[in-house]
Amino acid sequence: MKPKRRHYLNLAGALAMSFPAVAAAQQSPAQMPRIGLIAWWPCDMPYTGESSEFGSFMRGLRELGHTLSELSFECRSASKHDSGLATAAADLVQLPVDVIVTTSQPAAHAAHEATDVIPIVTIISGNPVAAGLASSLAKPGGNLTGVSYYATELAAKRMELLMEAIPELTTVGVLANPVVNYLPFEEDAKSAAHQLGVALNVQQVSDPDELDAAFSRMEAAGAQAVFVLPDLMLSSLSPQIAALAIEHRLPTMAWGPWFTEAGCLMAYSADYSGMGHRLAFYVDRILKGSEAGDLPIEQPTKFELSINLKTANALGIDLPQTVLLMADEVIE
Repeated sequence: MKPKRRHYLNLAGALAMSFPAVAAAQQSPAQMPRIGLIAWWPCDMPYTGESSEFGSFMRGLRELGHTLSELSFECRSASKHDSGLATAAADLVQLPVDVIVTTSQPAAHAAHEATDVIPIVTIISGNPVAAGLASSLAKPGGNLTGVSYYATELAAKRMELLMEAIPELTTVGVLANPVVNYLPFEEDAKSAAHQLGVALNVQQVSDPDELDAAFSRMEAAGAQAVFVLPDLMLSSLSPQIAALAIEHRLPTMAWGPWFTEAGCLMAYSADYSGMGHRLAFYVDRILKGSEAGDLPIEQPTKFELSINLKTANALGIDLPQTVLLMADEVIE
């Protein structure tokens, strides 16, 4: 397989710039730059490994010349509960920290509500301007910046790929978390389904215990496949979703490669590792004096399709060659 290339709008090639490490040799611990992390997973889990929540971000800092021992990190976790994000953000603001880093829009919203002073660097899943997080992509203003992968056609593209994989598809079950209904994904899915002539059966799941019943209701409603909307809780339930999808014989389209690694059929997404890595650039610039509101919000221009061929075989699905040829990753 050919190596994947990552492309970003704005500030192209900035990672190639040579920034010196933070000069902490003459600093006391209290003077070290303090970076706050809002985590979904517990903070006592290693978060510096490449496959962890902040692994690619940490790698980015090292590549920019920062030694992790020269920076101070404060991690606050939501403990895998949406309601915990606000508490985590408030704790970091109270410390305080020099910059807050998150990898999700719900965490960014929590940080944005907690402070309009401390810089926030984040991955944004929705439209940052429509969400009130930025004045524009080119000049966000305020105290928040980062990388946004939102594209209005993304839900439609996922639905099209699912229909190309399963041409007889007429009814699709949708897993949605009502806690994050301020994000546009459910409406995007409904609009895409209407354009493609597909009926939707939307199941609202706000607690992991509701997942089994949601799958049973989708199957009873005649769903022939499942469409998972972006959400932190649903993301953390990817192994359960994959197992239930196979149990109910429902091919699943999701929004991150970890879903296919867990056993779901397909996922179409931006390069999450690349976006997390890119956050390091923003933190580097902010630590060197740049204002968050002056740093343009970038958008990835390359999206990747992953397919679990083992799951396709288990479900008795013969995927068209056209779909397989589009895949950036095939799990066999």
